[in-house]
Amino acid sequence: MKELREVPRNTRRPNRDPATAVLIERTGRGLLRLIGKDPVGMLNAVLTNSVPPGANPGTYALLLNPKGRVQADLRVLRSGEDVLADTEPEGAGAAREILGRYAPFSRVRLEDLSDVWSVLGLYGPGAGDLIGGLALSEHQTAEVEIGGETLLAAGVATPTPGYDLIGPAQAVARAREGLIELGATPTGPDAYETARVEAGIPRFGADLTPENFPGEAGILDRAVDFKKGCYPGQETVARMHYRGHPNRTLYRISSSGGPLAPNTPILQGGKNVGKITSVAPSPVDGASLALCYLSRNTDFDAPLTAAGSEVHVLGEVS
Repeated sequence: MKELREVPRNTRRPNRDPATAVLIERTGRGLLRLIGKDPVGMLNAVLTNSVPPGANPGTYALLLNPKGRVQADLRVLRSGEDVLADTEPEGAGAAREILGRYAPFSRVRLEDLSDVWSVLGLYGPGAGDLIGGLALSEHQTAEVEIGGETLLAAGVATPTPGYDLIGPAQAVARAREGLIELGATPTGPDAYETARVEAGIPRFGADLTPENFPGEAGILDRAVDFKKGCYPGQETVARMHYRGHPNRTLYRISSSGGPLAPNTPILQGGKNVGKITSVAPSPVDGASLALCYLSRNTDFDAPLTAAGSEVHVLGEVS
C-alpha cells in the first residue's frame, strides 16, 4: 500500500524529511472507558471477536443486533487496568447504548470520554523515531511521553502503519505541537481517507451500516472469532459463513472517466447491480478509486458503469 500523500508546507524543519511521518487528527471518534471487576469478560460476551489475554493486547470487533446486522464496529484497547472502546463517530451512540445495557450485570462502569479526549494519528516510516523508537503490533498499547504529556499509543497497521495517540484533548493538542517541532508533517483527513479506500478498509457509517451483515464487508478474518462462545447475532454470522454466500459483497473499483460519488448506482446492461459507498478524495495514479457493493449476480466479464463512466473491479475487499 502506498504511503499517505501530503501537501508540502513551508513550516517544516529543513533537517528532517517530513514525508517520513504525518499527523492526522481523528476528529469526532467515540471513546468509552470501561472500569470495573471484569470489563474484558463483559466484552467477550457481546463482541464478535475475543479480547486477547494479557496486559496490553487489543482487538477489532463488531457489535451486532440479534439478527446479525452490524450496529457498530470498535477497537478495544488496554489502558492500565482499564479498557477503552474506540469507535467511528457514526457508531458511538450504538456502542454506548449496547455496552451500557450489559455493564450493570457485569459490575462494569461505562465512562464516556468522547467530548474530553481525542485521537491523533501519527503515521509513516518515521513515526516510531519521533516517539523513542517504540514498536507496537496492531492494537497493542503503551504509554508514551511527548513534550511533557503522557498519552496512550496504540499500534496501527492499516491503512498505513503508525500509531494513534489517545488522551485528554488539551494534552493531545500540546503533543501535536511537539511532534511538529520534531519534524512531523500535519496533513488533512483526505490523505487518510484516500489511503483507506486504496487499501480497501471499510468504514462504519459509509461501507458498514446497520443494514449490513459482517460477511458482506470482507472483515470476517479480523473481526470475528468463530471459536468463541455465544454473542448476539452469532448464529446468523456462522450460518452465512459456513453455509451460504452473501447477496452482495464489498469491492474496490477504479474509473478513469471522471470523479465518482457515494451512493451512485452501478449498472450492467441497464440493470442496477450495486452502489458506491466510499470514494477516495484524491486520484491515485490518475484514476478515481472507490468502494462499492456488487450483487452476487454481477457478471465480472461484462462492462460496469457508474454515472456514465466505465468502472473496473480491482478486487474483493478482504
